[in-house]
Amino acid sequence: KSMGLKHYRFSIAWPRVVPTGKIADGVNQNALKWYDNFINALIDAGIKPYVTLYHWDLPQALLSPPEEEGWYSTDKATGQPDGKVVQHFVDYADLCFKTFGDRVKTWVTFNEAWTFTFLASGFGKAPGVEPYMNMKIHPWIAGHNVLLAHAEVVDLYRTKYSDQNGEIGITNNCDWREPKTDDPKDVAAAERAVLFQLGWFSDPIFGSEGDYPPEMKHVYGEYLPSFTAEQKEKLKGSSDFYGFNHYGTGWAAHSEEPGADRSYANITEDGFPKAQSKWLFGSGWGFRKILNWISRRYNSPKIYVTEGGWSLEAQTAKDGVDDLPRVQYYANYTSAMLDAINEDKVDVRAYFAWSLMDNYEWERGYIERFGATFVDFAFGKDEFAPADAENQPTSGTQTRQRKMSGCWLEAVWTGNALVDYQSGDFEGCVDSAVFNQVLSDPNRGDCLWTVAVDDTGKHGTITGNTTCPGSGNGSVITARFGGGTVVADFSAVGGDSRLVGYWNRASSSIEWGDGSTWKASGIRAGMRASVALACLAVFLLLM
Repeated sequence: KSMGLKHYRFSIAWPRVVPTGKIADGVNQNALKWYDNFINALIDAGIKPYVTLYHWDLPQALLSPPEEEGWYSTDKATGQPDGKVVQHFVDYADLCFKTFGDRVKTWVTFNEAWTFTFLASGFGKAPGVEPYMNMKIHPWIAGHNVLLAHAEVVDLYRTKYSDQNGEIGITNNCDWREPKTDDPKDVAAAERAVLFQLGWFSDPIFGSEGDYPPEMKHVYGEYLPSFTAEQKEKLKGSSDFYGFNHYGTGWAAHSEEPGADRSYANITEDGFPKAQSKWLFGSGWGFRKILNWISRRYNSPKIYVTEGGWSLEAQTAKDGVDDLPRVQYYANYTSAMLDAINEDKVDVRAYFAWSLMDNYEWERGYIERFGATFVDFAFGKDEFAPADAENQPTSGTQTRQRKMSGCWLEAVWTGNALVDYQSGDFEGCVDSAVFNQVLSDPNRGDCLWTVAVDDTGKHGTITGNTTCPGSGNGSVITARFGGGTVVADFSAVGGDSRLVGYWNRASSSIEWGDGSTWKASGIRAGMRASVALACLAVFLLLM
């Protein structure tokens, strides 16, 4: 809210809501209540929620071979995907639509099916367990079941919940593959590399046949499952928008070896800027090219770019907040996207940055930081951690501080225009000195709080006038500061011992975690004391 954010994408965790994955086994009402409160809080803050139903978190009970095989389930007689897990996912989606659909108007069925099917069958993503590690078989079985589940959930939403007047789609992902040379073999290899990843999950939905790309069927042969005529009809057009996650670019050259994806392409990244993540190499022009690829192949769909971001290493808040390379990434990519919109007539409607704050990055844990907000994870001991128990995030004292990239993004979405980060139009993030003033508390009449930040910009005090709660006894509230973040101990005046607040540049106010807001009075801290002394001097002279 303090950032002026208007759109926020998040996922609901299936195992959190339905622990075993099966509605018949029971629903976690506390989880439903948490998500309900969260959605309400977003809407109350003027933020529209965009909800993903599945971001890789399969309930463990649905992957319990041989009884349950999750997305890898097959008919034992034919070896073909049997969609056994599909109805459980439909039931879970039904619960979400029924519970939250009156307020959530944009749904995503799956996030990056390629990642949790292809990479999860032998390249390190979860589940990554035997007996589902045969790259010749398991990715295509899992992908097939996922597409069947997507089609059924969309059909449910469009029929049973049509009166909610929402939209639903799927988010796929792919990096751009540029031919390394103009050799026709390299050109063909680059096309296959994109088609066998992005087309795998896009052609059945956005293509005219409701089926896999013909080139993919030719190369994969019997390893690629088949859809029935009825399944094809359900798949065709089963998305109201084209959800797309995109991060980087690489060169593609022809290879005599098929590779795990059978694209006969060798990918390298020579000459591209590299992020902290070993797989992420940036190129704004690559982003523009793949947007055009999507637009041409699928007849100019409405595109929501649901993820894009840049990882940078940072051990401290000081290191983390100065993230110029991330600012440059976003400036470069959004500029290229704008060119795709204006010059190439690509229908892009949205761009979501990954991510709001540093978070858990799957098998990379907390090492890689993608956030536009730095999180001090307060690493310490977690007795329940399966490994490295002495170096895990701990609760209660984590703090967050805006990075330069977050402030740049705020300038873009509040001004609805790209901002030159090198010009005077971009002010950067606020310094903690912005708190050094007197603020009013509208909920408490004439209460005025004086915030004083010391010369280090890290520590300070808060004192209230006699109308503020608990201030009549002369109590002083201690506080810590970091950029536009303040963490205060209000226990001396009967309040929270750790309340976090964030500076809202647009409204010149502190927005506290308990929902209260203090507004700037226009009086800088220290001025009131000098004015009082001047008045006293005049009074003495008159005497």
